[in-house]
Amino acid sequence: MRGLDKRGISPLIATILLIAFAVALGAVIINWGRGVVEERNAQHEQELRTNCATFIRLQASSINGDSQICAGGSGSSGYVEFSLDNKGNKKVNELSLLLGGKKSVYQIVSLDNSAIIPGGALLKKIPYNIDEYGELQYVRFVPKLDIAGESTTCASATLQINTAQIRSCEQ
Repeated sequence: MRGLDKRGISPLIATILLIAFAVALGAVIINWGRGVVEERNAQHEQELRTNCATFIRLQASSINGDSQICAGGSGSSGYVEFSLDNKGNKKVNELSLLLGGKKSVYQIVSLDNSAIIPGGALLKKIPYNIDEYGELQYVRFVPKLDIAGESTTCASATLQINTAQIRSCEQ
């Protein structure tokens, strides 16, 4: 009865082969899933970057119709004071500020403590050297939004206030 003496794969080798197959299949599925998730995240981040103006709506605060942006002082002791509202539904992480004068532009890349929550406001007084930059022509606020843990400029939500809307602080 030699025909019944056939040899097969030992149970130990069969178990190792099954485990190796399961691990390889798991690795393939994880890599496929990671690619799908990363693609969705990239699409979402791009959508946030291009449509950030729908999430952030900066507006100069007003009291009785008077804009709460004013310029005061004289010479090297000039200043700009403003109150800014966030009417959007996303938090503004940082704010860049450009103060355009007749001679040149004074730029502050990031105002300290300038985060504004949705529905919140920011009140600041910024020194502005009138002798160096000239008479103030405009104030431009450029918000930055947190996208994937990175502070990203939202140029489409920029707010610019021109001279006609800037009152004197001495009133």
